[in-house]
Amino acid sequence: MVDQGNHLRAVRPSSRTQAETALPFRVYIAFVLGAVFLTGLFWLTWKSQFAAPLGYLFDTPSEGVEAGYCLAVARTIAPGGGGGGYVGEAQDFWLNRLMGFGGDLAGNIAKGEAALGSHLLAKKGPERLWLIDAMDACSNKAINYGARFRAFD
Repeated sequence: MVDQGNHLRAVRPSSRTQAETALPFRVYIAFVLGAVFLTGLFWLTWKSQFAAPLGYLFDTPSEGVEAGYCLAVARTIAPGGGGGGYVGEAQDFWLNRLMGFGGDLAGNIAKGEAALGSHLLAKKGPERLWLIDAMDACSNKAINYGARFRAFD
């Protein structure tokens, strides 16, 4: 004997209507609001990465002196120029930053070199290691200011 009930169920279309199978409108609204919220969070995170941290490196009083200090660090690490490498790029960045301020270029460089000299006299440990740490701090600050170093790519 053939089971007629199963045969009829297989041929017969589903008894559910399209309204019963579709997701409620609330789900769509929640998805859109969630997507907008996540997009906003991503945008805020992306935007905040370019903000420089508050304060200046090594207790310098201004941006100009900070740039002069970091230029002095790069010059001390590679006297006579960086030769186009990472240190040369750092020197170029800090010099361009100093020139962009439009103030006393020589004064800011002199104040930065004087501050570096006083820190080197008061340092504890090898001078070269301290300079490398200072160069690292200056490079991170330069990246916060928007610098792009090919050595970091």
